[in-house]
Order: sequence, then C-alpha cells, then structure tokens
Amino acid sequence: MNLKDLGLRNGINEVIGITFGDWINTAPLGIIIEDDRTRSAKVRLYSNHTRKNVSKKGELWFNIIHDPVIFAKCSFDDLGEEEFENFNPPIIKSAMAWGRFKAVLKGAYAHLTLEDGEILRKDLKAVNRGFNAVIEALVHATRLLSTKDEELREKVEYYLNIARKCGGERERTACEIIEGATGIK
Repeated sequence: MNLKDLGLRNGINEVIGITFGDWINTAPLGIIIEDDRTRSAKVRLYSNHTRKNVSKKGELWFNIIHDPVIFAKCSFDDLGEEEFENFNPPIIKSAMAWGRFKAVLKGAYAHLTLEDGEILRKDLKAVNRGFNAVIEALVHATRLLSTKDEELREKVEYYLNIARKCGGERERTACEIIEGATGIK
C-alpha cells in the first residue's frame, strides 16, 4: 500500500490527525507528500499535544474527512467520543479513509511512514470552493490565535466570506465555529 492508494496526493494534504495520550487528541494536519507512490511523508508539528503524543508513542493516525465542521471543531478543540464510530482503529464518523503512520520527530517535522490504512467510503465529491475556503480560513485563524497578527484577521475574514458564498450549510456552520473561536464577527 502506498499513499496514493489512500487518496493522498503530492503536495499538502489536509487530514485530521489523531494521537493518543491522556485523551484522544484530534487536530487538522497538513501531510506533506513529495512522491505519492511511496509510503513516506512528513508533517510540521508545533509545540502542542499532537507533537507530545507523537514523541511518546511514535505513531500518528489520520482520517480523510470532507466535513468542514469536523475540521473547524478539531482546529480549536478535540472531538468527543460521540464523534467516532470506532477507536481501534480510530475512525471519525464521516471519515472517507483512515491510516496509521510510524512517526519519527526530526526538528520541526515528524517523518512519516505509512504502516496501515483503509478506504472506508468511495463517495464521489466535486471540489467545493466553500470547503476549500474553510480550510484556508482555519489555517489563518489558528495562526491568528497564536500570534494576534491583524493581517491574519483580514485573511480569515476574506476566506470566511468565500466560504459563505460558495459553500453550503456545513460550511456556514464551520464559519460560525471559526468566528466564535477567533472573536471575528
């Protein structure tokens, strides 16, 4: 099995990372792939619970999700047990696929080797600009919360406007979560 078999492609792939420590930690992560025909990838991990758990356990689980609300929730808090359909392997209810990486920390990055995974659903999905805008808003929103950089606030607002215009109900709900977490109205 290689990365491409699980739907991961060259570039940065946004997934929900799952690690285990004192609780189940869930967080959006950008998995960086240079060759999707291999099992090797990497992810930048900041000083947070995900990095701490990866350091202790040497593994990183992931779910491929197309639900903007799950991304928004995971950006600011961990998912509750009710959001999972299984814990071994950890599978979030709306997951399209899951996988498990062996993870080795080297500087700011965890170097990843795909160990296991499975396609769960093969739902056909077109590219949705609203969903993509939610992801961009979340990238800037999480950075805004840590840096308080006002330029990032403008970017969050810009992408929230696109998400509302181009997305559906789930994208609008995700926008509300982002606004609540950042104080943007």
